[in-house]
Amino acid sequence: MRNDRLIVVLLFALVPFLALNWRDAPVSAFQGILTRLRHECDPANPEADYQWSQSTMPTERKREAIIQDCRKIGAVLLPELRRQKARELDDEMRGMLIVIAAALGDVDSVKKVGQEMNWSDFPAVRISAAKTLRRLQDRQTIEWFFAALDDGHFVVNGGCGTLREKFYPVRCIAKMALRELITRYSDDRLAKAWGAMLDKMQPFETFEDLQRRLMETKRRELEAMAEAELRLKKEK
Repeated sequence: MRNDRLIVVLLFALVPFLALNWRDAPVSAFQGILTRLRHECDPANPEADYQWSQSTMPTERKREAIIQDCRKIGAVLLPELRRQKARELDDEMRGMLIVIAAALGDVDSVKKVGQEMNWSDFPAVRISAAKTLRRLQDRQTIEWFFAALDDGHFVVNGGCGTLREKFYPVRCIAKMALRELITRYSDDRLAKAWGAMLDKMQPFETFEDLQRRLMETKRRELEAMAEAELRLKKEK
């Protein structure tokens, strides 16, 4: 009898306690971020459709806001992010997850972000990658930024005015980042060499254009030296 009473008392005490304290498993902060990010990478999202647009798209600002929110939360997001990246099938989503991982301090992702900045098929990913790498100020990104000076994505500025010009966002970010990195690592021999190369670039010139121009200049110098040597031989 005493056991029965004890069971009844326990039931009356435990059932209300469990009912009051029962909660669904809390949704992690990363899941909310993932939902926002997936919307930005959705091909049906008109704010991220670059196919027929020559303007800066709202998704660029929204992706930057997502990255900043992740940075506020911090590296605690990295375990979930890595698990999601490993099973993610969408190339654009995976690219953005790589960018966010680097923004959270994942050193192994820095090189991959450089690859995304240069090789991603999605302009918004390349822009997000460039902004993130610029913030990191990592010496190893100098070469990646030089490669990004050839980025072909542009927007048309000018609105309704008669003067309209092309603006290359990734190139612009890359050039600003290079100036900062070369100043930061001024004692580095290779950084100095890259800085000298950057100083030789003309306005609106790509890195590929610069290389072609320098090779052409070198060819002409060699031809001039050969001609001068030939004249000297004839004079003798």
